[in-house]
Amino acid sequence: MAPPVTPSRHPRLTFGQRLEIAREHARGVSPQELAARFGVSRQTIHATVRAYRDAPAVQDAGTRVVGVRVSPRRMQAFEAAIARYGLTKSEALKRLMDAAGTLLAPDQDVAQRLQRLGAEVNRIGLNLNQVSRACNEARQKGQRIPYTAKSHAEVRAAVELVVEVVGQVSQMARGQRGQLDVAVAAALRTEREPGIGKGP
Repeated sequence: MAPPVTPSRHPRLTFGQRLEIAREHARGVSPQELAARFGVSRQTIHATVRAYRDAPAVQDAGTRVVGVRVSPRRMQAFEAAIARYGLTKSEALKRLMDAAGTLLAPDQDVAQRLQRLGAEVNRIGLNLNQVSRACNEARQKGQRIPYTAKSHAEVRAAVELVVEVVGQVSQMARGQRGQLDVAVAAALRTEREPGIGKGP
């Protein structure tokens, strides 16, 4: 290991050295160690870090390797999808991560519609429970089952509601899938912000 450089009165750091200081600091190297290594004061290290910490090349300094196991079928489908954009698996994953805030954001309109449908299903479900309870109690007592025209109407309304809910959920799912497809395509077409130097 090379001995530390004695700080000079007016040390001059090159552009590359300033980037290296900011990257090393992002990796966890202490300002004291960096000051000794580059022959400058800790104040200079702090000032350099503040000036360069937002540079993409510095932000990428603290990157981590991400590993995930997938089936051959999934990998083939992913490779076929990103091939249309001329991207490597690494670059495609980075772009999708950059757009995760948009891709994974909840759709409040869909959430509210599902909440309303759920409330309707619950309301009909309570009515059906009442009909079922009344019928069971009458059967246990040997009485005539009180299945009236109103009861029949409630059951029919429940069936119709289930069919309607299935249709609306299916429609929303198709709409969401279409929006997601557009968002994913936009993310894969978007160039990542160029950094100073080439990050991982």
